[in-house]
Amino acid sequence: MQCLMLGSGSGGNAFIVKSDSIMILIDAGLSAAQIHKRMSMRGLSADDITACFITHEHGDHVRGASMLSLRHKVPIYMHPATKQKTSKLWRGNETIHFLEIGDSYEFSDITITSIPTSHDSESSMGFLFKNSRYQLGYLTDLGSVSEDTFLAMKDVDFIVMEANHDKEMLLNGPYPMHLKRRVDSRVGHLSNSDSGEFLNLLVELGKLKGAILAHLSEKNNTPEKALETVLSKLKTKIPVMVASQHEPSEIIEMEKL
Repeated sequence: MQCLMLGSGSGGNAFIVKSDSIMILIDAGLSAAQIHKRMSMRGLSADDITACFITHEHGDHVRGASMLSLRHKVPIYMHPATKQKTSKLWRGNETIHFLEIGDSYEFSDITITSIPTSHDSESSMGFLFKNSRYQLGYLTDLGSVSEDTFLAMKDVDFIVMEANHDKEMLLNGPYPMHLKRRVDSRVGHLSNSDSGEFLNLLVELGKLKGAILAHLSEKNNTPEKALETVLSKLKTKIPVMVASQHEPSEIIEMEKL
């Protein structure tokens, strides 16, 4: 199993999980052109995407999905509420499948399960990927980690984990008070500190071997602060990377962690 972050942040999110036989895209918040370009930079083709799964209806996760589906014949999987809330984005010719939280899909050698996340949207979800050897988790856009979310992620070998903001930067930053409260709420976005504590819990359970910090705020965080804070919470060190909004990561191979 391999993975690749195409980009993450309020400007757009897109993440790939692949094996020798399939390639799954999580979120299409970047434009179809950017998805194609960034995949090409890593020797991949958007024409080979098996399916695209959407976490929720916010534009930075879905705005490129329609054009991606039409140009590259990619089927889109999303919750019915997500489709309803984004009805103006769709042209009617896309291939769309509906999924509920807790549903599992088998694509060749990988099983994908949708799991609940706590976020202020109609239906927000993360995803768990499994094959015969590895488990990989994807959690962005959540203000807190519920018991159900924890139980789904407790055995992952690798995780994409939101580290959205530094609490002091958010408190002293430019956002109006109502937006600060929303971001820092249990249905908002996870702070660096909370992200680090959850990752440390997964490390202590003994399976987590690496992580990507994702969905960093451009105004209330920095890559340096996110990494420093998360690493300070880890009692046992593991490789931790920080996702970029503007360029793709290298391809990460699970067996090399």
